[in-house]
Amino acid sequence: MCLPIVESPGVAFTEPLLIWDKFHIYQGHKRNTPYIAIGRKGQKPGKFKKKKHPDALKQALHYRDLLDSGQADSQGKLASLIGTPRSTISNYLRLLGLPEVIRTEALSIDDDDVRISTLTESRLRRLLNLPNPEKQSEAFQAILGSTSVPG
Repeated sequence: MCLPIVESPGVAFTEPLLIWDKFHIYQGHKRNTPYIAIGRKGQKPGKFKKKKHPDALKQALHYRDLLDSGQADSQGKLASLIGTPRSTISNYLRLLGLPEVIRTEALSIDDDDVRISTLTESRLRRLLNLPNPEKQSEAFQAILGSTSVPG
């Protein structure tokens, strides 16, 4: 919004002058030092709302979706936007390298099931170090069998 300046008696203006009401004046304290700022307040970049899934594979799929959609260019940028370490994100994304059979079975377990608490990122990551898919499947079944299903 622009406001015209009212001419004073005895002062002649050749052009109309305008005062810009676009910028605001802010004052405050930063680290016990007073300041005055002219302009708009700086805005911090928004953070993603971190979805915390009880299933580690669902969390890995969420991270991959954020990367694939272009909301973050790299794992490092995603880590800074979410507020978690980059190594945590890379560890979760590594879980997507598990065989399809294991991923399908792990994703089919309901979030309310007691067995979901045993499928942590670190336990599933250990499966990646096993030599072949058969050994990985046996270890996965052992992880699921370590918790009794109520009923």
